[in-house]
Amino acid sequence: MINLRLQNLTLKSVMRMLINCWLIGFSVLFATSALAGEFANYCTNGLSRNTFHQTDCAINELYKGKTYCFSNDGARDSFLFDQDNMIAKATVFYANNAEPEREKISQADALSQINSKTCTLQNKDAGYLIFNGLDLSHCNLENVSFFGAELKGAKLIGANLKGAYLNLARLENADFTNANLTNAIIFQAIFDKTNFKGANLTNARMIGTLGKVDMSGADIHNGRFGLDMGNQPMGQMKFDSVGGNFSGANFENADLNIAAFRFGDLRNANLRGANLYRADLAKADLTGADLTGANLTDADVDDAIFKNVKGLNTVKGFDTVKGKCLDCKVTAAIEADEPVNLVAAKQAAVCKMQAAQLK
Repeated sequence: MINLRLQNLTLKSVMRMLINCWLIGFSVLFATSALAGEFANYCTNGLSRNTFHQTDCAINELYKGKTYCFSNDGARDSFLFDQDNMIAKATVFYANNAEPEREKISQADALSQINSKTCTLQNKDAGYLIFNGLDLSHCNLENVSFFGAELKGAKLIGANLKGAYLNLARLENADFTNANLTNAIIFQAIFDKTNFKGANLTNARMIGTLGKVDMSGADIHNGRFGLDMGNQPMGQMKFDSVGGNFSGANFENADLNIAAFRFGDLRNANLRGANLYRADLAKADLTGADLTGANLTDADVDDAIFKNVKGLNTVKGFDTVKGKCLDCKVTAAIEADEPVNLVAAKQAAVCKMQAAQLK
């Protein structure tokens, strides 16, 4: 009888413990799922830098009664230095650029649209769907989400992809020739022989390993291809191309900091005012490119060809570049629209020393 009571008591105790654990777990889960941060859980730091990065708000900070979300600890730490200023910048950018809602679409419905003469996937969420080898050139793809979708060998020639979201998409052999990718976000997509020839990438955000990508003649002015540690949850990821074709591309005022263009073709490219801080230009060909007002501080220019480069005497930080560039002599004759200053004079002296060492 005593043993039976002990067994019953033990069973009751165990059941009570299990119920309590379940209730506690449910409460924690509910509290976690109910957590909603400002700006629809986008990284506040990223928004202050004019970029969108969705988070689960697992990393957050409570400030003046409101919860702000961050993509990583570094982004949150930056917030702690100047909360009000960062929030103000994030608020302005979010208000002017908040994305409209996207409606989830099925594979069948997406294929039905593609087979239609009036194809539109505008404001649709086509994440993880498969479009390999299909022709979407006739489709309106404005603000579509192709997150994780497969577009291998797909044709998007001249397509409207303004504001499109292509993070983690499979873009091997995809053809975006003359496509409109203004304000598009392409973060860590999988590239291989991807063609962006003549495409409009104005203010687009692109990070990833692109290999021999073709962006010849593309309009990338104000493009955001530079490293942004405040908006990268997995550490340092950058725009990285080896042997890419960027001839005749317009990079005016683009952010290309720490971007890699090794062995790249940048002939006749417009790089006026571009930020090339610590960029990798080793063995790249910049023949005829325009570098007026560009920032090359600490850039690697080893064996890069600077023949007939324009505006070299106005380049910022040219006295800090790494390696020895070819044909990078700054002439004494200065054009009227290229003012002479002390920094330019120092840069000219450095170039003359490099030229003398190459002889």
